[in-house]
Amino acid sequence: MTKATFNQVISSLATISWGGVPVYLYTKGLIGEYLSESFHLIALSGGLAMIVLGLFNLLHAGREVGCGHDHSHEQNHGHDHDHNHNHDHDHSHDHDHHEQNPVAAICLMIIPVILCTGFTKHEYSKEALRWKGLYKQRTLKSLYSTYNTEFTRELLEKRTPKTPEGNFLLQLTELYWSAGDEKIMKIYDGLPAQLEGRLIEEEPTLNPENNRKRLYRVVMTCCAADAQVLGVPLEFSTSLPAIADKTWITARGKVAFELIDGQHFAYLRDCEVEATEAPEAQTRRRP
Repeated sequence: MTKATFNQVISSLATISWGGVPVYLYTKGLIGEYLSESFHLIALSGGLAMIVLGLFNLLHAGREVGCGHDHSHEQNHGHDHDHNHNHDHDHSHDHDHHEQNPVAAICLMIIPVILCTGFTKHEYSKEALRWKGLYKQRTLKSLYSTYNTEFTRELLEKRTPKTPEGNFLLQLTELYWSAGDEKIMKIYDGLPAQLEGRLIEEEPTLNPENNRKRLYRVVMTCCAADAQVLGVPLEFSTSLPAIADKTWITARGKVAFELIDGQHFAYLRDCEVEATEAPEAQTRRRP
C-alpha cells in the first residue's frame, strides 16, 4: 500500500466515524440529549451521507487518476523538446501532493469520536446543570402577565387534563413561569398537581430544614449548547425519598409560592414521588 493510498484510507475512516456519531445517537435514542426534536432527522440524514461518502472513498482508495494533461503531441518533438518537456513535467508535479498526515487524522478525528461516544454518560454533570440555570433566578416576571390577562381558574381546569386521583397534569415549564403575577399565583395556589422530571438535590442555602429536593428539566431550543435548565423545588412533609440524583420521577403535591430575595417562586409542597421511565422510553413503548 502506497503512502497516498494509506492516507486515503485513513481519511475515509475518519469520515465514516464522524458520520457514525449521529446515526449511533439516533438509533440508541440518545440524540435528544444533544439536539431538539426538529433536528433529529436532519442529523441522521447528514450522518448517513457522510458514511456513504466515506465508504465510496474507501472503495476507491489507491485508484490512479490521470493528471488531465494531453501529452500525445509532445511525443513527436525532438530530443531537446523532450528534455524540456520532462523538466516541465517534473516541475508541474512537484507541488500537487500535500497529503494529510495520517497520524494527525487518527489523533484529531478518529480517537476523539470513539472516546466521546464510548465513554460519555450522555447527560449534564451537576456542575453543568448549575451553570445552565438550575438554581438561577428568573429573568421574566411571569409567563402570563404580558399577554394572557383573561386567564382564570375555570380556563385552567378546562384546558388541563387530570389524573384519576384528581391531580392536574402540569408541565414543569408551566408551573415555573406561573410565579411573579399575583393574579396567576392565586389561580395556581393550592392546586393538586402532578409533574414529571428529573430529581436532584436542592441548593443547600435554599434548604435550611433539609426537607427539599428539586425537580428539573432541560429546555432545548436547538441543541445542548443553548439549552436552559429549569428547576422547581419539591418539599416533603415526611423523610426525603431514597432516589438517586438525575432519576426520572413523577412528583405529586400541591402548588405553593414563596418569596426569595424579592422574587416569587413556585414549588410543590406535601410531595410524593416515584421513579419512572424517561419520556423517550415511554414513547418507544407505546404501540
